[in-house]
Amino acid sequence: MRSRVASFPILVFAGLVKNAGKTTALNTVNTLFPDEPLGLTSIGYDGEAHDAIYRHPKPSIPVRPGQLILTAERFLPEIPNGYDVLEAWGKHPQFGAWLILRITAPGNFRMAGPSILSELREGISRLRHYGATRIHVDGALNRLSHIALKENTADSQNMDSAVILSTGGALGNTLNEVTERTQRILELFRLPVLSSSDGSTFGKPSLDIPPDQNAYSYQGTWFSLPPFLSNQDVKALLPPQAEAIYLKGAFTDSLYLALRAAGRLPGQFIVRSPAHILLSPSVWSGLKSRGIEVKLLERPHLVMLTLSPWHPLTPIPTERIAETLLPYSHVPLVDIQRQHVWLP
Repeated sequence: MRSRVASFPILVFAGLVKNAGKTTALNTVNTLFPDEPLGLTSIGYDGEAHDAIYRHPKPSIPVRPGQLILTAERFLPEIPNGYDVLEAWGKHPQFGAWLILRITAPGNFRMAGPSILSELREGISRLRHYGATRIHVDGALNRLSHIALKENTADSQNMDSAVILSTGGALGNTLNEVTERTQRILELFRLPVLSSSDGSTFGKPSLDIPPDQNAYSYQGTWFSLPPFLSNQDVKALLPPQAEAIYLKGAFTDSLYLALRAAGRLPGQFIVRSPAHILLSPSVWSGLKSRGIEVKLLERPHLVMLTLSPWHPLTPIPTERIAETLLPYSHVPLVDIQRQHVWLP
């Protein structure tokens, strides 16, 4: 496992559903780098003692001396032992200032880190300033856009990031539900990335259409669209022969169906990342049956998929999940608690 992740100085951990084993994966990978000053943070809030729905105990996030933590002021332990506050900046409207802490004694921690990409980048920069050589981010699937941390800067090589996903019995009530939903996510992580050969200006220093703005391509030229495309008259906004549509935000069922009803479906959709595709299985199948291509601006580097049997009523053995998923996976499947690996 260490050889799989060591070349990526930033790792983001995401669960396909709550109770999929994301925190277990984070804690295990943290232990693989005992001699490195590790920086830890979270996109949102992690480290609660009990599950909010089923009330079963959840694993804590152990920390050790020398590690650095980016968290919000509100989530500091009541007794200020075991850490030093190195710096404070900014202010979350609910959680207070962002803090950089250096751990001085072993313990367990709750973390609530930035959910805004610019603040997360700033926090990672500050963690590096204080000596963190690796950054591990406790994330979430619906916020995977935050892993696009690599920028066109001189330091971009040090910003390479990868993703560890977690799935398991909690994703459905049957083996078929769990594996079909997981297989679809794996498919999204294998979508092609838009390249310069596509004739697009996205990602170039001089942008005809900024990537934070909706747009469509017609006869080889990009034209801007309103920011809230789903609330607009797509029939009036788009020509019938539009070749491609770029969506800065989520690609949803309602937008696809509106375009289909208006006769404005393009031959290609472009989205920022797999996390921006929020289509139901039926709509996704319909899109593919029409021969419509979907491309990404950024494809997170997926390095492994961890498996958990947990379900509140009917646990599913990881061997069964792995056996069904393996033909569709391009990354290793790992049962971390049993230390079992299935290679693609």
